[in-house]
Amino acid sequence: MLTKNIRQQSLNLFRQKKIKWLIVCLAIGILVYFFRPAASLDQTDILIPVSFDKIPPGLTITGVSPKNIEVQVRGPKFAIKDISNLKLLYLADLSDVSAGVSAIPINLENIKFPEKLSIINVNPASLEIFADIEIYKKVPVKVSYTGEPVSSLFVADALAKPYSVILRGPEKILHPMERVLTKSVDIAGALKSFKKEITLDIPDNIDIVFPTGVIHAEIFLKEKLAIKKINNIPVKGKNTKYSYSITPLVIDIEIKGPVTILDNLKVNDKINVYVDLKGLKPGIYVRRGH
Repeated sequence: MLTKNIRQQSLNLFRQKKIKWLIVCLAIGILVYFFRPAASLDQTDILIPVSFDKIPPGLTITGVSPKNIEVQVRGPKFAIKDISNLKLLYLADLSDVSAGVSAIPINLENIKFPEKLSIINVNPASLEIFADIEIYKKVPVKVSYTGEPVSSLFVADALAKPYSVILRGPEKILHPMERVLTKSVDIAGALKSFKKEITLDIPDNIDIVFPTGVIHAEIFLKEKLAIKKINNIPVKGKNTKYSYSITPLVIDIEIKGPVTILDNLKVNDKINVYVDLKGLKPGIYVRRGH
């Protein structure tokens, strides 16, 4: 009987110790369950570009400062790691903006993150928005070019087709504009007139409303003219049966024409001076040479 009681007490003691260990293990498991996620949390700073939404009619946005907002987020490490794969964009609600400079508070609801991430801080607290009245204006197009054609040619004209465009943009920029230039056309070494598709050199925040098609530049080249003096050209007579003498026997002339022709012109090359003596009887006369 005594032995049986001792065995029963030993069994009860063993069961009590086992239950205690189970309770301890369960407590440790609970602690690990609740505190392990906290230990695996991480945080980081990211830059999110700013875009615009609900721009009031008749206004155009000319600038924003800053162009990115800095957001500090916290979350599981795997979620933090995946942030780089997200195409994040902050849409600023500009419905209350007016012409001039406006301060627009950052709205955290416009920053969309996965639910596992939480926002800790945002910098700056507001954006500076620069707005202006939007206008339209028709301006002529002037072709800009660089370089020189071959030495025997010159630029007679440079025209754009169409000759004018309708632009849209901020009043402060567009209103003073009297013309718009094209991107520079390179004419270095050009041998003849030509046409080329071009783009306009317009400021930021300016858009082309019309035409919507291609703009061309036409470069018109012409030969340079020069004057060349040729000396001692013999003067001859013609259309007479009489003998004659002409004074002076030689003359000097100046010829105006294309450079390429004058450069190759020689005294004996197709240059003749004649005095027409037709119908003249013997005597002394003053006549113009041809």
